[in-house]
Amino acid sequence: MPEDPTIFTMAHELKHHLVDRDLPVACCRERNADQHVEIGAEVFAAELIFPDSDFLKLLAERGVTKGRCSAEALVRLKHDTRTTLSYAGLSKRAAFHGLAPARSFDGIQWKKLEEQIYGEPLYKRLLRRRKH
Repeated sequence: MPEDPTIFTMAHELKHHLVDRDLPVACCRERNADQHVEIGAEVFAAELIFPDSDFLKLLAERGVTKGRCSAEALVRLKHDTRTTLSYAGLSKRAAFHGLAPARSFDGIQWKKLEEQIYGEPLYKRLLRRRKH
């Protein structure tokens, strides 16, 4: 797996190890798995990877106000902080805090937007050269 989902998965499972070890064993993908436990693990992982207070502070420092968070602001935040929290996680957090309307980031092609802002990543250029 790529770095971002690997780190998120490790943090998610760490919550289960630290907090949920006395619960009956259930695979996270099981249909009957306790949704509250799983949501708690997702929130724990997101907070461990990129604390809410840092997220809010850094966006405020960038001039992002309630209802005004753009996809571009989240791409720049992810790039500048080098957080491994996914764009999905960042956008959910922005909506949760009212920085952007709910579902306002649906359909955003995050990697494409990232390349528009920062250019094509080196690995893609190298792969293209190898093919020629």
